[in-house]
Amino acid sequence: MKVKHFRNPRLAVASIAQGRTILRGFWFLVCTRKLLSLGVLLVALILGALTWPHDQTLLQRLHFWSGEQENAAQRIAYFLGTWGDYLTYNLPLAIAIWLYGAWSKSSAWRRIAIVCFLGASLAGLFDDCFRLTLGRPRPDAQMPDGFYGIAHAFRGGFQSFPSGHAASVFGTAASLLVVDLPLGLITTVYALAVVWARVELYRHYPSDVIVGSIIGIYFGLMIGYGSKLRLPR
Repeated sequence: MKVKHFRNPRLAVASIAQGRTILRGFWFLVCTRKLLSLGVLLVALILGALTWPHDQTLLQRLHFWSGEQENAAQRIAYFLGTWGDYLTYNLPLAIAIWLYGAWSKSSAWRRIAIVCFLGASLAGLFDDCFRLTLGRPRPDAQMPDGFYGIAHAFRGGFQSFPSGHAASVFGTAASLLVVDLPLGLITTVYALAVVWARVELYRHYPSDVIVGSIIGIYFGLMIGYGSKLRLPR
């Protein structure tokens, strides 16, 4: 009975240790691939800057539905937007994978769950550093486009750039592509659907989801490859 009673706490402690190891691998890659990190950030900024002047035009062109098609697209987009958030998708997915690993006594699956969790979490946190300080109004906020700064960033409707949904869903997808290709492909398709939904609902401009997606892909890949490193203690 004692073995069964303490089995789950031991798994939790082991998972925390796995998480620390993965973070060490991630940080090692960040420190040794500084030019890559700067290059990714530079690419994100350039693509965002190039897309920003055309956001309104692109937003209108992407909404080509009409009549019942528009109603159906809105319902699908609302579903994806609701179930594509960090608390409704990324975190439950990581927990479900971890529980499966605990039930099947698979350390590999528990490790995949930690990679999934860290990829989404780090991407989301990094994204929030800008989303909660730049203060760009959402397309449906009925405000002139621009960056209003941190004074407006915590008001409703001023957290458009970059997209938090895009960062977290692609943080999960990119990390899983490295550690479990089939699951990674499924989550990548879902990530693309979530990004489309956020634009369809007028919650983000195209530049928002482009930059958010690049952030998510970067952190996801770094966590995924960092989990494969075997660093000395």
